[in-house]
Amino acid sequence: MKGLLLTNYYLIHRSFLMYTALAIVISAVIFYFADPSFYRIIAMLIILLMAMPALEVIKLESKTGYDKYVLTLPISRKNVVQSHYVFYFLIVVIGTILSYGVFSMYSLISKSAVENIVNIVSFGTFIVLFAGALAYPLLYVFGAEKSDGIVLGGGMGGLFVAIALQGVVGYIVEILAASSLPIASSLHVPILYTLFGVVMYIASYFIALSIYQKREF
Repeated sequence: MKGLLLTNYYLIHRSFLMYTALAIVISAVIFYFADPSFYRIIAMLIILLMAMPALEVIKLESKTGYDKYVLTLPISRKNVVQSHYVFYFLIVVIGTILSYGVFSMYSLISKSAVENIVNIVSFGTFIVLFAGALAYPLLYVFGAEKSDGIVLGGGMGGLFVAIALQGVVGYIVEILAASSLPIASSLHVPILYTLFGVVMYIASYFIALSIYQKREF
């Protein structure tokens, strides 16, 4: 697994660094010109831009022929799918941490604290996790040639689902607020969004694994 993860990283490490720098620059520009209503978009863009190269791994594997070569190695198809999902998840975690850092830095520089940073960033994390959950099964079905449209569709799908879930999350938050669970009320929303994102991502893994095991090369 470690070798597969390192291979994935070396395939996209240049574009990953470039997109990371781009995410910081774009977020700084939006912070300068936009108002707080754009904060969720900033969080989403930071994480999404960092995660985009991870979704390009399958495309690069196809171009270099590595997707066929890797099947000749003493590893299972399950390991290949796991490496894609684990790698993407790790990039999303790094993007989430960077997003927190960017918002914290902005609060220090502007001397105006950004309220509910955890909620803002968790919303973006959910969108990007859902984008990956939607993209990987489709990439295994339609192939790397359709990757650009699939990645874009995954991001848009994540945004629409996150907006649609707001009512559900609000309803569950009301139930949790009325309960005696020892969880701070400020953490209800981020915990729920993170939980929904992880559950959908895990479900997507099993769907993608089933598709990949039946795939013919």
